[in-house]
Amino acid sequence: MSRLPFDPDRVRGGEAKAPKRAGGEAPLSVSQITELINQALIDRLPRKVSVVGEISNLSRRGHWYFSLKDETAVLKCVAWASKASKFGFDAKDGLSVVARGAIQHYGPQGQTQLYVDALEPVGAGALELRFRALCEELRALGYFDVDRKKPVPMFPRRVAIITSARGAALQDCLDTMRRRCTAVEILVVDVRVQGAQAAGEIARAIRHISKHHARLRVDALLLTRGGGSIEDLWAFNERIVAEALRTCPIATVAAIGHETDTTIAELVADLRCATPTQAAMRLAPDQRELLAQIDQSELRLALHLRHRLRYAAQHLHALKTALCTGGREALHDRAMRTHRLALRLGPLRPDRVIIERSRRLGLAAHRLHAAAAHAISQRRPQPGLLAQALHRAAADSLGRAGNRLDRAQATLRSVDPRRVLARGYSITHKPDGTVIRSVADAGPGQRLLTNVSDGTIESEVTGSALRPPKPAAGSPTQPHGAPPRRRTRRGAAPPNQMELFDHLR
Repeated sequence: MSRLPFDPDRVRGGEAKAPKRAGGEAPLSVSQITELINQALIDRLPRKVSVVGEISNLSRRGHWYFSLKDETAVLKCVAWASKASKFGFDAKDGLSVVARGAIQHYGPQGQTQLYVDALEPVGAGALELRFRALCEELRALGYFDVDRKKPVPMFPRRVAIITSARGAALQDCLDTMRRRCTAVEILVVDVRVQGAQAAGEIARAIRHISKHHARLRVDALLLTRGGGSIEDLWAFNERIVAEALRTCPIATVAAIGHETDTTIAELVADLRCATPTQAAMRLAPDQRELLAQIDQSELRLALHLRHRLRYAAQHLHALKTALCTGGREALHDRAMRTHRLALRLGPLRPDRVIIERSRRLGLAAHRLHAAAAHAISQRRPQPGLLAQALHRAAADSLGRAGNRLDRAQATLRSVDPRRVLARGYSITHKPDGTVIRSVADAGPGQRLLTNVSDGTIESEVTGSALRPPKPAAGSPTQPHGAPPRRRTRRGAAPPNQMELFDHLR
């Protein structure tokens, strides 16, 4: 750099003058020239320009710094973080894009840069890339998982249709559902399905139905609209709509656009249908098919009931047969047991015991007389002594037998019912011999026979009275003068007096 010429005024402290070039123009500082460059760019270029190029040297640290290049030139670019967050796609080196913004010269680095406000890819389009990026994000969060999808009810009580009330899709749904099943009620929720405010209205409608579905008796939700471009359908690709569908507690069905169109709302919904008509057919069952199923079910039920009744009748007959057979066998078994007991008790009857003991006593006396006669015949030398001994032995034996006989007779007399009758008691029975044991055994007009000690009294029942209250504890339970009851061996009940009486007659 050449030195400036000597200036006497600067030495004398006079006002400094700007150096002049040979042409007479004063030189500019770097700051001045960069400001002139920046102002020239602002004055001569449009306020916003669009530049197409290939991304190079991309650096994303909050703000985006990159270059746009083509075959012969490079342009530095910067996008502030607030702008870059709205680009909606994943930019990378080598991607051809269209950048829109303002050209300015940045003096501190001596660079002319494009301050980017909007960035769109060339070819696929920004909306398509935003769609793909959001799909990847929601898929990673589990929004599209099959295991979280709820089953669609076969017969919903009421279906809420969220769509435009003026759209053809709503009419298709209404016509189809009314034709198939009039029992399914329809709740129409009118919302915008296109435009900047559409996504917010759709999300609010879904959240309202989710919150009040029990009160509104809504079992399923249908989100639908007709066909259109990707820009027309973009409201159904917004995140707020996807979040509202994911948190909906009832089954959701989505049918957006034509069969070839796919939206994020359809991927998040529990069921995706190709067209609004198909969605309506899925939600409203065919009532003709239902009636046919009811008829078939009625026939199957009637056949099943006939089979069950036939089986029940056979089972009842088998039980009846088994019961009769078992009853007869039980009665026969009881009869045999009674007969065996009678055979065992027969020898124990008092009259038979007395007869048997008398017979044995007679045999013993006969043997004794025979033995005595034999002894006398064998011992002739002392007939007197032998006769005395024989007489004493016979007397002792006869005494013991007499004592046993007296005891047996005393026992028989103690159980003789005639002795009981002699003490003032009586026995009342019917003409057929049935003993009267309770007032319930004889009714008015019944003829009765009462046995007393010296005969029988015939009477007719004119009335009956209940048993008097039981005596207090400690009071006598037997009539005055009545002998105490005999205690039978091992606590057994005393013998039936009438049976003993019959045995002795």
